[in-house]
Amino acid sequence: MDKLSERDKQAEQLSREIIELARNSILVNLRFMDRAVGNVRLVPDMNYGFAGSGSHILYSPWTLILTYREDQNLVARNLLHCVLHNVFRHNITFEGIDRLRWDLAADIAVENCISDLGQGFLSAERETQQAEAISFLRGKLSHLTAERIYAYLDSGEVSFTKRHEWSECFAGDQHDLWYGGGPSDLLLAGDIDLEELWKDIAKRMQTELELLRSDSGALTQNLREINRKRYNYTEFLRRFGIRSEKIRLSEEEFDNNYYTYGLELYGNIPLIEPLEYRDSRNIRDFVIAIDTSGSVQGEVVQRFVQHTHDVLSSRHSFDVRTNLYIIQCDDRIRDISLIRSSEDFDRYFREKEIKGLGQTDFRPVFEYVGKLIEERKLTDLRGLLYFTDGMGMFPEKAPGYDTAFIIHNDSPDDVWVPDWAVKVEMQTDEIMNL
Repeated sequence: MDKLSERDKQAEQLSREIIELARNSILVNLRFMDRAVGNVRLVPDMNYGFAGSGSHILYSPWTLILTYREDQNLVARNLLHCVLHNVFRHNITFEGIDRLRWDLAADIAVENCISDLGQGFLSAERETQQAEAISFLRGKLSHLTAERIYAYLDSGEVSFTKRHEWSECFAGDQHDLWYGGGPSDLLLAGDIDLEELWKDIAKRMQTELELLRSDSGALTQNLREINRKRYNYTEFLRRFGIRSEKIRLSEEEFDNNYYTYGLELYGNIPLIEPLEYRDSRNIRDFVIAIDTSGSVQGEVVQRFVQHTHDVLSSRHSFDVRTNLYIIQCDDRIRDISLIRSSEDFDRYFREKEIKGLGQTDFRPVFEYVGKLIEERKLTDLRGLLYFTDGMGMFPEKAPGYDTAFIIHNDSPDDVWVPDWAVKVEMQTDEIMNL
């Protein structure tokens, strides 16, 4: 590394004082940010205007001084901007990501959160420039998270020219270090698992914010979404299979000579009992209920049914005595289909139409299943899987079988289900990518 001139040394010292002042302003005014700000090292580096890696924030002393001279609030805003990228784990990217689109989506998400805080020491001229874009996106998306904005920008509704304009007015840092490179000797985090560290910080921030603030502001919404538990629906569905016995002959462990000799010598008593049984997970009696109310419909339901079909029909999941009921219901039962084979399931998927109708009431399905059990049409019920948005009337009492509600929920707000039911929340993009 080249030796710094006396002038550069003075700039570095001054920049340290400026960024420490910005850091303290955040800590005094936003106490819930203490751990997030405290877990990054601020390092002067002439090669970066302002860039974060997850463990470090690199900044150019000269750029910082010029920024402070232009607008004193910008230093604190850019520092918070960079730290919030860590909190939301925007720096943890995936293979094949569209960098320009992801950079813009991440910047819009954090800038919206900062403006929404309404703190005077963070106000900046670029908020005015951002207002039109924020208003436009709020009309398109329920919540402005990086993931949702990234997906929306792929729709083609925002022109390349407009995206370029947005990139300029939402930028608060550089994202080069997110994609590799940089001074590795400064960016090593030792034995710390940065992803787990920032997960823990995000959960703590959400708890503190929900205690301190009565509203559900943009920052709280983003934290709820990033902290929301993700489920592997495929594995969950496989665990719902029932263990059953199927007779087979173990060719490897059965000696036919000893077996027949025993029958000849002792009559019907073999010398060696062949291994005839094996354990396998097969669907015996199972119910899938689909909420066909107006709020749950279209491609999302089709994809859910398709994936459920793929999982249940794989690895010979259908037993010779399968009774799989698929029930469509809103506030009343609209359709009942009995599936006894993979062919039946294929036919159902080809021919049945999922329609959105009225309100949601879960009770008719449970009443109907109870009737099937009483009539002994279901004698080995493994469980009931209910695909819904969760907004409906639940039975007052727990049924005598396992029940799981697969909640289609694009909101970061929690959906309540009774204690006796398993809840699996999934967003549209998770269902469509099954």
